[in-house]
Amino acid sequence: MKRLGVILLVLLMLAVPISALGKTTITWWINPWRIAPPGFPSDKAPTEEDFPRWAAEEFMRLHPDVEVKYVVVGNTEYSQKMAAAIATGTQPDIFKGPVWDTRWVEAGLLEPIDDYLTEEDLADFYELALDAGYVDGKHYIWPWNLGTNGMGTSMLLYTPDFEKAGVDWRKIVEEGWTMEEFVEIAKKLTWDSDGDGKIDHYAISFGAQDTHNLMNFIYAHGAKLINEDESKVIFNSPEAVAGLQFLLDLVEVHGVAPSGVEAMGVYDVIGNFHSHRTSIGFGGPYEIGRITRYVKSGQLAEAFYPVIAPFPHLEGQKGVSYASASGFVVFKQKDEAKKEAVMEFARFLTNKENTALLESLIYLTARKSVNAMLFQNDAYLNEQAQTFARIMDETGMEFFGSQSFPWSEISKFFTSAMQGAFGKTKTAQEALDGFVTEANRALSYY
Repeated sequence: MKRLGVILLVLLMLAVPISALGKTTITWWINPWRIAPPGFPSDKAPTEEDFPRWAAEEFMRLHPDVEVKYVVVGNTEYSQKMAAAIATGTQPDIFKGPVWDTRWVEAGLLEPIDDYLTEEDLADFYELALDAGYVDGKHYIWPWNLGTNGMGTSMLLYTPDFEKAGVDWRKIVEEGWTMEEFVEIAKKLTWDSDGDGKIDHYAISFGAQDTHNLMNFIYAHGAKLINEDESKVIFNSPEAVAGLQFLLDLVEVHGVAPSGVEAMGVYDVIGNFHSHRTSIGFGGPYEIGRITRYVKSGQLAEAFYPVIAPFPHLEGQKGVSYASASGFVVFKQKDEAKKEAVMEFARFLTNKENTALLESLIYLTARKSVNAMLFQNDAYLNEQAQTFARIMDETGMEFFGSQSFPWSEISKFFTSAMQGAFGKTKTAQEALDGFVTEANRALSYY
């Protein structure tokens, strides 16, 4: 009887799929991306859960022996949660987020992906995208998206206001504009719309917490955030002070931007643009997509169609734009079979078909072949995307140092400096001096 029982047990095990006896589990962290997965209703706005849920389920369908567990981690809490996970050895197998650190490579925490990149991949991914994860001769990021949501990269122009003011917005898009031209045009875009004698429509608005866009103007004046070896913050140079003073003057001297900047953030600024209280906003293709999503979700009453233009530049100098690329990073795997499964999942997320899903966000992808096929049925979006790519290619630079530079640790001091300057409790020089002092003090302990 005992022998018969053993035989029956063996037969039962043979009849059960291996996957049922124990699946390979992949943990995946991703920050919020409101991407519409295949088949998503066109009249609805996707949530931050829709894409990762679809990607996990679709990969598990294709690979029944794998279980994918995803977690959507907010941008503001990402750094803290990742640091805690690494400290306790509970980091995800693969992640996409607003942070990664080249020192994780030095500590042996990450898997290089070079053995998994094909010749076709290397030819198809933008060099900028591949370089984003290139450390000590190896690649550590599976490229996915090119550029950010456009903050610090480009401006959005509400063309009816420009036409009302008699300003040739097409020339700005094609040729750019100097700081002096920007001021004169901004004056034409500032007016009293209800005739009560008070200005209630401005050319542009700023927020002390809207870091990328403020820094663009300061960088455009020739400032540098840090020295060559990233050991010291030097953002209080005459060039930096001139850039900040230019911004302050737009509010206090020229009156083309509303006061209260010290209390405003990025959503306040883009909200002014959405409601047409300003003629110029900030952002790229993603922000254009936000307009559509807000209309679908009821947050915005009516769609409109801004055009992308470069930030202003100093006479005779090249402009500035915040250029970046990002993708999926794999943490070190002890089990070879699991590493293969995680890398296969990374390849799945970044293949041509799934990378193209970024089109629903009006984002550019890290693949040249995919970008060539985006927005083919929408001449307006195609033109805006191509303008955005041109601006980034011609003027792109990194704003916050290398991946190992602790910008997240010192950014709060920059915001505080901007609040002091726009709140008129500090001069431009005093504000930036204070930022540099606090930043370097923090840097010495990092």
